[in-house]
Amino acid sequence: MEDLSKITDQAGNQAIEKIRIPVKIEIHPYLMDHHFEGDRVLPAVEAIQVLAASVKKFRVDAHFSQMTRARFEKFLYIQPGIKQVKAYNDIEILGNGDVSATLLTKTRSKKTAITRIKEHARICFSQKSDTDQESPFNPSQPLEGRRFSVPAHRIYRDLVPFGPAYQNVKEILHFSENGIIVKICAPEHNCKQILPKSLGSPFPLDAAFHAACIWGQRFEKVVAFPVGFEKRQIFNPTKPGETYISHIIPMQTKAGVLIFDIWISDSHGRLFETAFGVQMKDASGGRLKPPRWIIANS
Repeated sequence: MEDLSKITDQAGNQAIEKIRIPVKIEIHPYLMDHHFEGDRVLPAVEAIQVLAASVKKFRVDAHFSQMTRARFEKFLYIQPGIKQVKAYNDIEILGNGDVSATLLTKTRSKKTAITRIKEHARICFSQKSDTDQESPFNPSQPLEGRRFSVPAHRIYRDLVPFGPAYQNVKEILHFSENGIIVKICAPEHNCKQILPKSLGSPFPLDAAFHAACIWGQRFEKVVAFPVGFEKRQIFNPTKPGETYISHIIPMQTKAGVLIFDIWISDSHGRLFETAFGVQMKDASGGRLKPPRWIIANS
């Protein structure tokens, strides 16, 4: 554990304490189903879980139901055959009580022996929490706009080519230029993970990202991946084995970044979590293209 210098965050809150602690990321078999251009990568939602679990060990009284200013800078690639990834968490305790966490890895060049540090994810866990809210949507009411259909079997074959563990968009209920409503699930996996209970399952939000990716392919002609969000609030933790409804609403496009707001609720309209200001963009440098059949006619 090493002490680092004080800094000030974007909101102007000075870090009153900052430390770097080692993190061991367990590579469970289901993670092998999440990949980018043929390489296995740690999902953004899993990076959040890793950081929260690490913070919880350092500060047992920390809260995790509200998160702000999340950024997912670089993929953390998972090499074949490994069971564990060694990483670090830079933890900052801010003056207002919030906890900032940054997931890092170190690599050493074989030729020059220079150590390089990569930042993969950064997030702030707010120590305040919003009260329960109701979803502004009626689960059975479609969005406005001309409806577009996508056969379920083509979602993960043609649009979001992940393996079975991450095929959690089960049905597109409505799809128009005004957004997308999908039925998503939180699968169960036989692995022991010590995580803060307030986080719930990572899979529903991950599936909502998939739906936003599908919308971007249809209406913006881009294969976009999550690179951050402004605020996530968990009102009721999602549970493995359950099914949910997610409303994904496009808010704006700027400088090549698609911005969405996401609501996740049950079939009765009970709100489980929200993610606002979700930023998604092409991470392939233009190599990945949507299939022609999904692109909207101009």
